[in-house]
Amino acid sequence: MPGRKYTEKEKQDYLELASEIGHSRAMRELGYPKHWNTANTWAKEHGVTIALDELKQKAAAFNDWYQTEDLLITMQEAIARGREFILEDRDLNADGFKKTVEGMKRAIETMQLLQGKATSRNGTEKDQDQADPFAEALDAFLAAEQSQDAPSHQDSPERA
Repeated sequence: MPGRKYTEKEKQDYLELASEIGHSRAMRELGYPKHWNTANTWAKEHGVTIALDELKQKAAAFNDWYQTEDLLITMQEAIARGREFILEDRDLNADGFKKTVEGMKRAIETMQLLQGKATSRNGTEKDQDQADPFAEALDAFLAAEQSQDAPSHQDSPERA
C-alpha cells in the first residue's frame, strides 16, 4: 500500500521548518512525513540543505572514526604480515620480494594519509584496478608455497 501523498505546500512548509531546526524535530512538530528518507528526498528534490541534528553529527563523526581506526588496524596487519613473509620465506625471489615491499609501502602510505601525514605519492601511480601490490604479493606467496609442495621431477626414474 503506497504512502500518503503530500501537497507541494506541505513539502514547502516542512522544508522551511526543517532547514531551521533539522529533520527529526520538524517531523515531530508537524507530524509528517513518517519516514526520514521521505524528508531527505524532498530536501534533495528542492535543493534544500538540512543540517544534521547534533546527535546525528556526533554519530557520523564516531562512524568515520571507527572506519578510520579499522583501516589503520588493517594496514598495520598488512605491514606485519609482509615483514613476516620477507623474514621467514627463504626461497623468496627478487620479484616476490619487490611485490611484498611495494604492498608494505602502499600500506604505510595509506596509514600516513589516514593520519593526515605527508606521503611520497605524487599522483602518477597506476589505478588500483591496474596494479594491486597486495594481490601481487599474495600471488607470489602462494606460488612460492606451491613450488615447495610440488614433487621434484629430478627424482623421477622416467627421465633420461
